Amino acid sequence: MVPGIVPDMLLGLLALTAFAAVALLPVLLSSAVRRLGRRWPTGSLGVNYLVAAAAFGTTHLAGIMAAVALHGGRLEQDVFKWVAGITLGNALLWWLAVAVVLPLRGVWEPTREGEWDGRIALTVGLVSYAVATAVALLAIVVVAIAFYAPW
Repeated sequence: MVPGIVPDMLLGLLALTAFAAVALLPVLLSSAVRRLGRRWPTGSLGVNYLVAAAAFGTTHLAGIMAAVALHGGRLEQDVFKWVAGITLGNALLWWLAVAVVLPLRGVWEPTREGEWDGRIALTVGLVSYAVATAVALLAIVVVAIAFYAPW
């Protein structure tokens, strides 16, 4: 058995990866994004999508853990503000990396003749992720109130 916080961190990473994989599904509606997914890094759309979701979840968890570490191990007063800010910041940084950096480096062509611009799909994915996160946080609050309210 692994001692300490490692199992909790791995479970959190698995949960964030699964959440990202579902919440970011709208990006696959774009043929330009699917083209990128088939090409890089492994050549398989399914594997690449799961790798990207795991990377997205990892950076999200790393951002949350960095914020916790910088605040002495707790974010209890403004936890929802921190999670919302980190979530939005993570999504925006990934959008910039894929929509701006990959085309500049020649890794991805976001638009081709007869195709919608892939950056539109990335923007829809960013919005869907933000909405899914807000709904998930609201559900957590409702469950917490239902189980822990002193009535």
